[in-house]
Amino acid sequence: MSLESDICDKIILSIQSDVPEIKYISFDKIKLSTSDFRDFELPAVQIWDISQSAEHQRGRILVTWSISLEIIMKSNETGVASQKDLWELRRKIQLALWKKPNLELPGVVHLRYNSNITDLHLVEPYYIARLDFDVVFYDNLTGSC
Repeated sequence: MSLESDICDKIILSIQSDVPEIKYISFDKIKLSTSDFRDFELPAVQIWDISQSAEHQRGRILVTWSISLEIIMKSNETGVASQKDLWELRRKIQLALWKKPNLELPGVVHLRYNSNITDLHLVEPYYIARLDFDVVFYDNLTGSC
């Protein structure tokens, strides 16, 4: 199994364990439109692979894997979503991920938080935020030099 698979599983487990209000979380089945979500799936988190860069270091490479995490909330008949709700949920996810910034995985150096962006009113009644971060890890790609 690839280290990326282990990293993905740990990211999902961290969120599921520490942010129980998330109803849907996916890494590989990305919904392209907010209307693809059913009310019982919200709030939701989608995580996608952006890119990787690598630096060769003798018998291994140091990988910087860029990932985006999207949070989707919606006002509906069971409750009203607000900016503050979105910010609070974003903060809970940040704390869950950076509680163990190496994800307790051999080879993972740390998660590096890059930025966030919110889309508060563009697609009403949805509230959306995105966290961008890197996972820095070592991979034994090459043989001995």
